[in-house]
Amino acid sequence: MPERIVVSFRGTAALSQPDSTDAVAPWPGRRGAPRAHAPPSRQRGAARAAGGAARGEESYLARALALKKRAEALGATLCAWSAQTFSFEFTPDDVEEAVLLAALAAEDAAVLPDARFAVGIAQGEMTYVGEAGRFTALSWGQPLLVAVMLARVALPGDVLVDPALPAVTSGELMTLGAHRGIDGARRVRGLRLDAQQPLRRQVAESVARLCKPPLIGRDAELAELAVPPGSLAIVRAEPGAGGTRLLHELERLLAPSRSLFVAPIGASREPFGALRRALARAALRAEKGRAGAPALPDRLKPALARLLAGEGVEPRIAAEVLAVWLAPSDVRVGLLAVDDASEVDAASLDAIALALSPGGGPRAVARLGRSDPLPAPLTALTPAATVTLGPLSAPGAQDLVRRLLDGCIDEAGARRWAARAPAFPLAVRELLCEALESGALRWIGRSVGPRRRSAGRGRPPRTMTGAELAAPPALRSIEGRLRLLAIGQRTVLTALATLGGDASDAAIDALCDGTGAPKVAAVQAALLGAGWLFRPEPGWLRLSSRTLRDALLAGVPPGERAAWHLAAARVVEDHAGVLGLADAAWHAAKAGDRRSAADLAGRAGRAAGDALLEGSAAELLAFADEQETARDHRDGAPDSSSSQPPTYRTPIEVVGDAPEPQRAAPVGERSRADALAAEGARGEGAGDVAGAPAAQPDDTSADFADATSPDVGLPCGDASGDLLAKTTESPVMSMNDIAVRLAELAKQALVQGDLRTLERLVGELRRTGEHLDLAERMTGLISLGRGAKEEALRRFRIAAEADASPSQRARALLAYGVALAAAGRTEGALLEALSALARAREAEDPHGEQACAQFLAQLAAATGHEGAARAWAQVARLAGAEPPS
Repeated sequence: MPERIVVSFRGTAALSQPDSTDAVAPWPGRRGAPRAHAPPSRQRGAARAAGGAARGEESYLARALALKKRAEALGATLCAWSAQTFSFEFTPDDVEEAVLLAALAAEDAAVLPDARFAVGIAQGEMTYVGEAGRFTALSWGQPLLVAVMLARVALPGDVLVDPALPAVTSGELMTLGAHRGIDGARRVRGLRLDAQQPLRRQVAESVARLCKPPLIGRDAELAELAVPPGSLAIVRAEPGAGGTRLLHELERLLAPSRSLFVAPIGASREPFGALRRALARAALRAEKGRAGAPALPDRLKPALARLLAGEGVEPRIAAEVLAVWLAPSDVRVGLLAVDDASEVDAASLDAIALALSPGGGPRAVARLGRSDPLPAPLTALTPAATVTLGPLSAPGAQDLVRRLLDGCIDEAGARRWAARAPAFPLAVRELLCEALESGALRWIGRSVGPRRRSAGRGRPPRTMTGAELAAPPALRSIEGRLRLLAIGQRTVLTALATLGGDASDAAIDALCDGTGAPKVAAVQAALLGAGWLFRPEPGWLRLSSRTLRDALLAGVPPGERAAWHLAAARVVEDHAGVLGLADAAWHAAKAGDRRSAADLAGRAGRAAGDALLEGSAAELLAFADEQETARDHRDGAPDSSSSQPPTYRTPIEVVGDAPEPQRAAPVGERSRADALAAEGARGEGAGDVAGAPAAQPDDTSADFADATSPDVGLPCGDASGDLLAKTTESPVMSMNDIAVRLAELAKQALVQGDLRTLERLVGELRRTGEHLDLAERMTGLISLGRGAKEEALRRFRIAAEADASPSQRARALLAYGVALAAAGRTEGALLEALSALARAREAEDPHGEQACAQFLAQLAAATGHEGAARAWAQVARLAGAEPPS
């Protein structure tokens, strides 16, 4: 019988007539003499107790039967029933239903706390005993034994789970610490389930409850920034110190006639890119507001239209548009706020500098880093004021914690958590977000407290290195939160960061197309609620901070960055105006595609020259010449036909059943995992099996290209047509030939990470009725690549448990082991891989034995067992060696 989740309940059922049977005898008196009869008054009390026991018996049975109905509605099966315990079993995929049933019983408000059920949960293989009804299948096994023992030692209203429960080890369930007890002669230890927030996704939803507090501790800085009209003020702030929030608060405080918020856009290479986006958003807000957009002179209307279309105008004309847009009204003066001024394109800063006229123009406030120099276009202006934002005071940080948590935390808790983070606003907020998402903090109703008594106490777990001290204060908490994020959501954020942190939904979807990531519409609610991003205008998304953008870009593996940049170049080219091609050229250059970079930069430079942007035109044309010259000196340019970013999947190649198609050796962006998997799949016949790559000796490292080089090529498919259509419509291929060809194409799509094509090929392969076990494994990999971990493991487990020949069992078990390793369950992966190796040896399949040994070597290396990794690598080499003649 396969694995089951067993949920056992223990109640209190008293005997209605405790003296009516010899099995329950009275305690003997001293020296064995029978006790004297109780006096009449105490007999009347005993009668009342017996009546209460009868009512308790009825209550216990009624509650047990009601719980049985709930369990059946949730898909459970009654597997055991005794005098005071009864148990239900669920399939491993129904962990949420099992937890819901246990939580409902433990938190039953209609029952006194001391009379509630105690619950135990365990998982493992069960042995079928007999069937007693539609929803009753009697069975026995170690999970039942463990669950009953946990229920016996649990307190009423508590749910104890086995520490080895897969949902616990994966972090899917939230616990409140350990509980120990003794059942008979055995010591029992279980983890107390958080019955009010049992699932991690419920805990993560608490982040959406964080409030937006007022600006704290910056009153003096705001007063200094009230500079005269036509002058420039500088705000210097570390990332996360609240500089952007200060600019918005200054806008609210000064109540200007009109305001313009200029921020970097894209790669900041597009001339007037930042100014174009700021004017477009200001115009959109003006249309929705009561004041409306300002009335421009007729001579400036075409200039505004060209700016908004991304075609550019002369800097002097752009400055006139700014001056008219921010013209004073009554006694109020316009405000021009520039965020991250060091990253804003030079043409936008030129226009801003020209628009500031002493005594009559708008105020301008620019934010810079603490050590950033003043951008060259602004050096002609003398700053009227300069303020520096430092960390908050200790009381200010504590006040920020209380306000973020809506006053639901006590003074001691606010002090404890404020001391855990650097006293910068973003660092404090991200620390609280990480604590809520990881479960360290628990927010129930109007109360916020540590989930365990040790949470939030003491100093950080280790002394930070010099690089960490120099990093933005909020970086560590952001990286911790990203590790908890679902892979599909993180891919969407990575796409947005690649596009500069501020992009349209359509551009993000286009960049994610083919990676297996969900559409923006499918994840926006979760990402917006968790504070990862916000909407600056309808149809656009912006990351919540520059620190988050930098963390996402730093988290992209070096071997995948070129593919992301190459895909971004294609997306920007499709979605931007002619001047926006400058951003596309920068992405192409980062990807090593110098030919496209030179072409795009040349087109953008010529457009800038037509708009009389001499400085931008000269810079872009020089960049184009540089790329062209560098391309001429190279031996060969990379093939840029594949502009698809890497799929965020585990680098696993599980193949078999058909020979690998002939193709060129892997180069460039292709990882070592893909290269080794392709090598292992080149065997002939149906016995070919390849697992995850094996650990290689040092002398083989030169066989692989440097993945960090920008001049490395990308794996690309055949762009000549739809291979699937050519295969399935061939009039001369038999059904078996078609199935073999489909299997070849499916493995090629798997190596390239093209999940969409792989899904189509697997569907066609199922239609032929051939190689169904390969199709099942491929379907599991598709689910794994799209983040559906439990669904993928379920498919692999079903395939591994099916009856088949030893060779086929070896492939199925190896696939299951690789999937378990991808899910972080290394012990299970080791056991399945060893079973696969035994089946491959039983079938005398050297290719299967080699693949299993390669995977075991890789698994040992990943867990730090270098000696075992070398031993398994030697086994793989011996298995793949030619037999002696």
